[in-house]
Amino acid sequence: MRFTSSRAGNNSNPKSAGSFPIPAISAVIAVSALLALVPGCGTSRPPVEGKSDAEKEAAINSMYEEYRADFPDAAEIDVEELLSLQESQDVLIVDVRTPEERAVSKIPGAITMESFDAMKKDLIDDVVVVHCTIGYRSGKYVEKLKAEGIKAYNLKGSILSWVHADQPVVDAEGNETKRVHVYGERWNLLPDGYEAVW
Repeated sequence: MRFTSSRAGNNSNPKSAGSFPIPAISAVIAVSALLALVPGCGTSRPPVEGKSDAEKEAAINSMYEEYRADFPDAAEIDVEELLSLQESQDVLIVDVRTPEERAVSKIPGAITMESFDAMKKDLIDDVVVVHCTIGYRSGKYVEKLKAEGIKAYNLKGSILSWVHADQPVVDAEGNETKRVHVYGERWNLLPDGYEAVW
């Protein structure tokens, strides 16, 4: 299964007809300046140099454990447990990342949080596993679901641990890819051979 804002101002000032008003130019300059401050905004980056895959995995696990305090009641599952579970039953994987992140790549068969929210009342008995980049946003969402009476598991290490376990990710067309949106530079912990985007 594949799942794949701007505002137009109304310029009613006749003195600026045919040209951009000063506020519009100022807005463009401000947005450009903000984008310049965001490191690597939307660009691809090579993997972190000088760290082995084992060191990157250890960093992912350590960061996840730090985050865990913010969602202590969220049930969790690791990649190995998820793969074993998938051998015996259907598992619904929910991706809580942004559309921009999902456009780069996703776990095959994962659905968006928005799609899940639209039908979650019909899926109460399903096995639901939620992921994001490393497990923070998905952990918070799992706690929200628990408060609504829906059992779900947070994927520990999320998409970062998924690719470290040699599991595939696919692009918007469903083709396997080695590109992953890692949310930001701090989470650029992909295994060798992958290309990080943020």
